[in-house]
Amino acid sequence: MDLSTTLPMLLGIAWLLPLASFVLIVFFGRHMGSHGKGAAYVACGAIIGAFILSAISLGGWLGQHPVSAAQHEAATEVGTLAKAPVEGVAPTERAATPPVSYSGDWYTLAEVGKLKISIGWYIDALTVAMFCMVTLIASCIHVYAIGYMHDELHEVTDHEVKLSDGHHLVRPGRYHRFFQYLSLFSFSMLGLVISGNLAMTFVFWELVGICSYFLIGFYFERKSASNAANKAFIVNRVGDFGFIIGLMALFGALGTFTFGDTKDADGRVIALGIFSQIRSPENGYKLVPPDGMVKSAAGDKVAEIVQDHRQMGGDAAAQSEIASEMNDWRTDGLGYGLLVVAGLGIFCGCVGKSAQFPLQVWLPDAMEGPTPVSALVHSATMVAAGVYLVGRCYPVFTQEVLLVIAYVGCITLFIAA
Repeated sequence: MDLSTTLPMLLGIAWLLPLASFVLIVFFGRHMGSHGKGAAYVACGAIIGAFILSAISLGGWLGQHPVSAAQHEAATEVGTLAKAPVEGVAPTERAATPPVSYSGDWYTLAEVGKLKISIGWYIDALTVAMFCMVTLIASCIHVYAIGYMHDELHEVTDHEVKLSDGHHLVRPGRYHRFFQYLSLFSFSMLGLVISGNLAMTFVFWELVGICSYFLIGFYFERKSASNAANKAFIVNRVGDFGFIIGLMALFGALGTFTFGDTKDADGRVIALGIFSQIRSPENGYKLVPPDGMVKSAAGDKVAEIVQDHRQMGGDAAAQSEIASEMNDWRTDGLGYGLLVVAGLGIFCGCVGKSAQFPLQVWLPDAMEGPTPVSALVHSATMVAAGVYLVGRCYPVFTQEVLLVIAYVGCITLFIAA
C-alpha cells in the first residue's frame, strides 16, 4: 500500500461523506421518510462510513509505521532551542528524524506571488488518530440521537416558552434539521483535522464555531438557549482574534501557510513549509527562528545594508551581506520574540475553542443544547479541536509558549475542580 496516495484518497472520502449527507438533507430532508425520519439514517450512514475508512487508514498506517518506544535523549535534544547551526556535528547525531508525514494539494484556489491558498492535506499519525477518534465518537452519538430526538418527529409543544397570550409555544418538529447540523459539524471537524495549511485550518476552525452556534441554539425560541449560543459564538471570536494574529505573524515572516514542504513531480522540494523553516534539517530539527523572522526583527539593519549597496548598484552583494549577518542576528535573539508572538496567538484560538481560562465562561451555558450536542460538541470533538491544534502546531511553540500553556492548563483544571 502506497500511503502517499492511498491515505489522501481514503481520508478525503471520509471527510466528504458528511458533506454529502448535509447537502442531501438540506434539499430532501423533509421528504426522507415520515416527517424526515430517513435523514437520521443518511447522516448515520455517512459518519459510520467515514469511521470505516478512517479505521482502514489507521490499519494501513500502523502496518508501515508501527508504534515504537520513544528515544528520550533525542526528544530532549529536539526540544532545545538552537540559535545557530552547530558546526561539525551531523543532524543525525544531534536529534532524531522528524515524524513521518505526507502532504499535498487537491486544488489551488488562488496563487498571487508568495501567497497560495489551496485545499490540501497534511497527514501524519496525529491526523489518522484524530480521524478515528472523531468519527467513532460521532457515529455513536448519531445513533444515540436517532432515539433521543424522536420528539422532533412530530409537532412540539415547548413548555419552557410562554407566548404573550399565556399559551406555550407550539412549533413543527425539526428532526431532519438536527441531523443536518450534525453532518455539517462532522464535515467541519474532519476538514480541520486533515487541512494541509493554516489558512484552510482557520476556515474550518470558524466553520466548527458556526456549527456549534447552530447546535447550542437548536431550541432558539428559548431565551436561555439563544443567549447561550450568542455567548459561545462571541467568546470564541475573542480567542480567534489571537489566532489571526499568530497566523499573520507566521505568514508575514515565512511567506507560506503550508505545514509541509511543497514538492514537484519528481519529489524534489521546491518550497519549504512552516515546520521545515522553523525546525530545519540543517539545525538538527531544533527550534530555530527562521530567516524570515530574523529579517523582520532586524528590519532597520536590513534596510541600512540594502541602502548602502543600492547606491553602489549591487543588490546581490546586499543579499550576500545579509546572509552573512543572519547567524549573528539570530545569536543576538532577533526573531525569537516574533516566534513567541506567533505561538501565543495560535494558542489564544485554542483557549477559546477548548474553554480554557479565561475564556471558559461559555461552556456551562452551552448545555442549553440537546444532550447529543453536549456529547458531540462539548465533550468529544469541538473542545478537543483546541487540543488538536496545540498538537499540530507543537513544532512552532517555543519554551515560553509551552510554559504559558502549562500555566493556563493548571489554572483551568483548578477552576474546574
